[in-house]
Amino acid sequence: MKESQFNIIIEDATTKKTILYNSLYGTLTLWKSSQFNLANRFLQEPNLPLTNIKMKTIKSQLLKGKYLIRANIDEFQILRTRKLHGINDPNRLDVVIMPTMNCNFACPYCYEFHQSGTQMSDQTARAVKLWLQKEVPHFKVILLNWFGGEPLLSYKLIISLGTFIKGLCIKHNVALLTNITTNGYLLNKSRIKELIQVGYHNFQVTVDGPAELHNRTRILQDGTGTFTRVFNNIVLLAQAHPKVKISVRVNFNQDNLHSIPELLKLFPSPIRSQLRVVFEPIFGENSISANDNIPSSEISISLTKYYSLAKKLGYDVTLGNIQPGKLVYCYAERNNQFIINYNGDVFKCSVSTFDPKNRIGSLSSDGKINIEKEQLSVWTEIDLFDQRCYSCKFLPLCMGGCRKARLEHGNTGSYCALIPANTSYALKTIAFGSFSELNRINIRKKCQTTNCSTSGINLNKTLKNLSS
Repeated sequence: MKESQFNIIIEDATTKKTILYNSLYGTLTLWKSSQFNLANRFLQEPNLPLTNIKMKTIKSQLLKGKYLIRANIDEFQILRTRKLHGINDPNRLDVVIMPTMNCNFACPYCYEFHQSGTQMSDQTARAVKLWLQKEVPHFKVILLNWFGGEPLLSYKLIISLGTFIKGLCIKHNVALLTNITTNGYLLNKSRIKELIQVGYHNFQVTVDGPAELHNRTRILQDGTGTFTRVFNNIVLLAQAHPKVKISVRVNFNQDNLHSIPELLKLFPSPIRSQLRVVFEPIFGENSISANDNIPSSEISISLTKYYSLAKKLGYDVTLGNIQPGKLVYCYAERNNQFIINYNGDVFKCSVSTFDPKNRIGSLSSDGKINIEKEQLSVWTEIDLFDQRCYSCKFLPLCMGGCRKARLEHGNTGSYCALIPANTSYALKTIAFGSFSELNRINIRKKCQTTNCSTSGINLNKTLKNLSS
């Protein structure tokens, strides 16, 4: 018998209780301090003799929650197998199409180099169709994402190619999931109606706070603010069809983080259940970087508070990054994932300048991706996990961090600085019932029992209500 390597212990000074969470198995238990003292003895001495009923009961709970496991279990092998399954998943094809690198916005924190006149040609669009005709029948689900630049600058292509892919998936009995990442400015009633008819129900639109703050960062090429039009288009989009889901993303730093509550109160309550809120730190130059200007503890406390507020206000909320069972850090790690640029260049990571020298292949006119093996091997042959990951209790929650950051900077990205604090506050939010879904399963009531355990409350099931 041994202690799991992924037990996370969080003491709450206010309640005098201790949260025990296992990031690999997704089990969560809440203990009175006196009872956790004994539980902790078992974690340190798994073979401690059982001399009374209380000891037997507590050890039983630790075994049930897999905080104590058999000595021959290799937990890192479980993670390696899990990650390889995600990387090599034969069932899904992730396709990101970038029809243009042009954009009508000039956001100061944008990492892309926007290029006017860059539009996917009819020849490249035909090549995309030929490639998909060959690939789609081999998969069970296609995840189609439109990105850019601003993809709605190529609106006709989104409609025509989307209609083609939809028909292809119907013909071969393949599920199709679609998403359009757009700044929202070019939407209107007629376009929204047509997009929905084609089958586009999922969108991501960024709003960087109330009007005054949004209009500092989400600006047109001539510097004009965009809040009113973007806000109204989100409302129109949500009202157009009950199946529509919109990820309302707030890119934050020290200037707008604490404006999030004001923004949340602006959207009409009838559509809030269709809006999934996403708060992401701005990265880049020190002056605009969230992580360089806000302590990670402040970010974590604030985000948990604001996600809790969003849930109370009726928004669709995924709580933190503590969903167990994660396979890969992001879609770019999957072998069957391709970003096709307007000119046919093929990439892996969407956080890129899309310089041709970094492409992993190119799409030929006959619908074949010609892989540049040397470039792809740089991406695929990196170790599954960074060496520092093997001593990290949070590894199952991120599955190794950003591969691009590891390749370019020798680290696992800013995520590492945030996840311990984020996890702590997110788990406190769950354990002490800030979310209505969790209140219904009476976590706090269960923890008043003699064994003070929420065993049986598995986050795989519990967090399903909080995520899409």
